[in-house]
Amino acid sequence: MLEMMSILVQMITLVLSIHILYHNRWNMSYALLMILGACAIGYPLYLKIGVISITIVLAFCIIMSYLKLKNIFLSILIPVIALIISVLSDYITSVVNIRLFDSSLEVITSDLISYGLYLLEYSLIAFLFSFAAHYLFVKFQAYDMFFRRYGILFTVLCVSTMVIFYANILIGKQQGFTNENIQANSLLFLFYFILLIGVFIVLTRIVMKETTMKSKQVQYERLQEYTDNLEELYTDMQKFRHDYINILLSMSEYIRNDDMKSLSTYFESKILPISEGMQSNNYKLGTLQNVKLQELKGILSSKLIRAQELHIDAVVEAVEPIDVVNMDSIKLCRCLGIILDNAIEEAGQCEQPTLRVALVNRSKGVLIAVANSCRPEGPELHLIFEKGFSTKGNGRGLGLSNLREIVAQCAGVTLDTYKKDGQFVQELEVY
Repeated sequence: MLEMMSILVQMITLVLSIHILYHNRWNMSYALLMILGACAIGYPLYLKIGVISITIVLAFCIIMSYLKLKNIFLSILIPVIALIISVLSDYITSVVNIRLFDSSLEVITSDLISYGLYLLEYSLIAFLFSFAAHYLFVKFQAYDMFFRRYGILFTVLCVSTMVIFYANILIGKQQGFTNENIQANSLLFLFYFILLIGVFIVLTRIVMKETTMKSKQVQYERLQEYTDNLEELYTDMQKFRHDYINILLSMSEYIRNDDMKSLSTYFESKILPISEGMQSNNYKLGTLQNVKLQELKGILSSKLIRAQELHIDAVVEAVEPIDVVNMDSIKLCRCLGIILDNAIEEAGQCEQPTLRVALVNRSKGVLIAVANSCRPEGPELHLIFEKGFSTKGNGRGLGLSNLREIVAQCAGVTLDTYKKDGQFVQELEVY
C-alpha cells in the first residue's frame, strides 16, 4: 500500500514538474494522460525491476513530450531536469526529517500518516524547484538561442548528472539507505544541481552578450539602410527643384498665346503624371520620422520602398512618436520582416495591390497593424500558420510558422490575424 502510494505520488510529481517547466505548452488533459501512462508503466515495472524502471518512465515522458512539441532537445532536456529535481527533492525531504525530527527513512516509511506527510513535503519542494527553474528560463529571454547553440552540450550535462544521481542511489540501496548515506548523497546531489544551474547561467549570459552585439549590428545596418533611403529621397528632391522651373517655363508659351485648350492637354498628359509619381514614391514614407527606433524605422522603410518598386501602393502611418516598443529588437524586426514579406508577396498578385502599415501608441503599449490586398480564393487562416504549408511549392511555408513561434516566446506580445473587406490584416500588439 505504502509502496504503491509512493510510486503514484512520484509519478504525479514528475509529470506535473514537466508541465510547470514547459510553461503550459500543453493542456491539463494531456498532462493527465501522461500521469495515467506514467503510473500504469511505473508501478508494475518497479515491482519487477526496481529503481531502473524510472528509465522506462522517463523514455515514455520524452516520447510524449516530443509528440506534443516536435523539439528533440526540449523533449529530452525538460523530463531529465524534472527527474533530477524529483531526486533532489526526495533527498532534501529526507535530510529535513532526519535533521529536524531525528527520524530515519525506515521509521517514516513504516507509518501511513508520517509517510503521507513526507510525500506531501517532497512534492511541494519539487514544485518549488520546478517553478524556480521555469523562472530562470523566462528570465533569460535569449534561451531559445541558448538551446540552438548549447542545446546538445547542456542536454549531455543533464543526462550525465542524472546518471550520477542514480548510480549513487543504487550504491546507497546496497548500503541500506543509512542516514549518513542519505545526507552524503544529498550534499553531492545539491552540489551537482547548483553546478548545473551555474553552467546554465554562464552559458546563457554568453549567449545574451552575443545577442546584444548582434542586435547592435542589426540596428547599425537598419540605420545605414534608412540613411541610404533618405539620401535617395534628397537626391530626388534636388532633381525636382532643378527641374520644376523648367516645367513651369514649358507652360509659359501656352499662356502667352492664351491657348488654354492646349495648355489643358499638356497639363493632363505631361504635368499630372509627374504629380501622381510623386504621390506614389518615397514621400508616402514621410511619417516614418515619428518612428524613433532606428532598427524599426530601417526595416519599415526598406520593405515599403521595395513594395513601391513593385508598383504596390504602400503607405505607412505613424501619427504620434513611437519611442519605445517593449520587445527584443531582433525578434521585433524578424516578426515585421516576415509579416511585410508575406504582405508584399500577396499584394503583388492582386489587380490593385495595396499595403498599409500603421503604428499606434496604446495606453499600455504599441500596436503595429499591417493590411494588404489579398486574393479572395486564398487559403483558410488556420492553415497558413502550419509549418510547411505554402501555396508556393515545396521548401516554403516556414515564415508564418516561425512568426507564431517567435510571438509565443515573447511575454506581452500578441498577434491577431484576420481578413476584412478584401484585406489581409495582421496586428502585432506589444504591451
